[in-house]
Amino acid sequence: MKKCLATFLLFQLFGGVSFGLSVKLDSLNALINNNKSGRVSAILDLAYNYVDSTNYYDFICDRLNEVMDSANTHDNDTLKVDACNYLGLADFAAGNYEGATSKFYQALNVLDESPNNKQEAKVCNNLGMIFDELEDYKQALKFYRKSFILDSLSNNERGHIQSYINFAITYQNMEKFDSCRYFNEMAYQLAQKYKDSLSIVNVVNNLGTLEYDLKNYDKSLKYYDQALQIYQKTNDQVGIAYALNNIGLIHLDQKEYPQALKNFKAALKIATDLNLYDFTGDIYSNLTIYYKEVGDYKNAYEYYDKYNVVYDSLVGEKQNKMIRKLETQYQFEKKQREILELKQENKHQRALIIDSKSFQHYLYLVIVLVGVFLAVLFFLLRKEKIMARQLKEKTDELKKLNIAKDRFFSIIAHDLKNPFNALVSYTSLLKADLDSFTKDELNQIITDLSNATEQGFSLLENLLYWTRSQTNQISVFKTFFSLQKVVDNVVSLAGPNLIQKSQSMEVTIEEDLELFADKDMIATVLRNLIFNSIKFSYSDTVIRIEGKRIDKNIQVSVIDQGVGIDAERQHKFFHYEENTSTSGTSGEQGSGLGLVICKEFIEKNEGVIWVESEPGKGATFRFSIPYVEKKDQ
Repeated sequence: MKKCLATFLLFQLFGGVSFGLSVKLDSLNALINNNKSGRVSAILDLAYNYVDSTNYYDFICDRLNEVMDSANTHDNDTLKVDACNYLGLADFAAGNYEGATSKFYQALNVLDESPNNKQEAKVCNNLGMIFDELEDYKQALKFYRKSFILDSLSNNERGHIQSYINFAITYQNMEKFDSCRYFNEMAYQLAQKYKDSLSIVNVVNNLGTLEYDLKNYDKSLKYYDQALQIYQKTNDQVGIAYALNNIGLIHLDQKEYPQALKNFKAALKIATDLNLYDFTGDIYSNLTIYYKEVGDYKNAYEYYDKYNVVYDSLVGEKQNKMIRKLETQYQFEKKQREILELKQENKHQRALIIDSKSFQHYLYLVIVLVGVFLAVLFFLLRKEKIMARQLKEKTDELKKLNIAKDRFFSIIAHDLKNPFNALVSYTSLLKADLDSFTKDELNQIITDLSNATEQGFSLLENLLYWTRSQTNQISVFKTFFSLQKVVDNVVSLAGPNLIQKSQSMEVTIEEDLELFADKDMIATVLRNLIFNSIKFSYSDTVIRIEGKRIDKNIQVSVIDQGVGIDAERQHKFFHYEENTSTSGTSGEQGSGLGLVICKEFIEKNEGVIWVESEPGKGATFRFSIPYVEKKDQ
């Protein structure tokens, strides 16, 4: 999970942008009915002011569809583009990127027949905004550049403000911070020139996020405080929520927890009241990190669940593919119009050809054109069919993974329940009648309680490692370290377990052998492998640990004389969706999660891990890490 800052992409209306206000629907209807300029003009004015507010999504869309009906009735292309653009912006504000993309391409279809550079610039800017949200930054920049060029052709310098701001945000997302700063400065200068206060405050907010990414927290806080003051003066509730969230993140990074919580809670209240659904997900993510850092894991898990509910409902692979399909559809419809225009032109040419007795040659030309058209149509239909099949395959794969995940967690829950059952049972007995137990019985109970707590702690520790690995919260920090020392530390920890089962340990490692890897990860792998060997080996046996350099790799082996593993089960050991827990030779319990963690940690260090075994002949677990000379680093 990562911390979530709020930046402002600027979508282009036909006149500007305004954040939604809290107004009753009756009042909005009255505004339309009392407007002297006519109902269509009143609806467009209303859309200008409230299109970004999801509270009025259905109301605004219904009214805009009235405008679209009027535009179609009177064949008014300019009005069609206005309606499509506003409908697209309403869908975008509601998180319906698929619907928004469809509306914007519909506007482009109209503009292809009735060109208008200023209108097309706005639509292209808004399409770029959607691709930025989908993290397709190359496509986003393509549309922003086209919007900028079209505004230049129509001498609309003010339209460049939105382009500069959106360029800056996309480059910041791409971590090209110098370009980001340049375009923010260009936007700020132009906004001051036109006294565009809304654009000024958005640039100030975005500069704050830039300084935050660069870890210049004092500068970042200064920008956010400046933005918050402007938003409060204009009673811009959306802007206030974003600024409070950003200020909270700075306090969180600086470990100023009371101030961080205060700002996050205030931002969450506003976002909830305004139904800013996507943004509440960002705040839930930040609150999860906050409660985790202060050690309040109950609240941390609560907000993490809320974050997942929001995250799972956002744009996914299916919607991304649908947008590509819509783009293909637009290009196809454009080709159809070109072919139709070509046919009409050829109809005129045919009359001339008939006069010159060349009709037969013209007919061949028409056949060729129809063949090309059918070939293009066949290609597009086949491509759509392939995409549908791929989507089904991905869906089936996700279903299988979900079933495997549920099965894995049921195993974890069962294995975690066992040590807690022992703890509850024994503590209840001790509480009820402590004096009735003999000293030997108490020693046995204490031993069982110790084993249960160690088992539970080991499982929770492995579960924590695995969870952090799955959420990319573990970073690899490679250093040179002595393999012998790490092995000795793990062996010393295993001493009590070896004594309990009357086992011994032999360590054979090449002298001065050093690994270049993450020391903590390798120690975790060795600890899991060695304790597994103790668990599955019989009493009075020897466990061997070997370490040596083989060509360009260092190979480490843990060899036991235990129960062994059949070939069918070996391939399942390192995959959580197939692995199962197994009891040791003395009834020790485990979850099977340790080997899953071993595989992930070894692969993070560019290595491989495998097992060699036969039933009844023990098992050998080996892993190999690339050898690196110190002089190479």
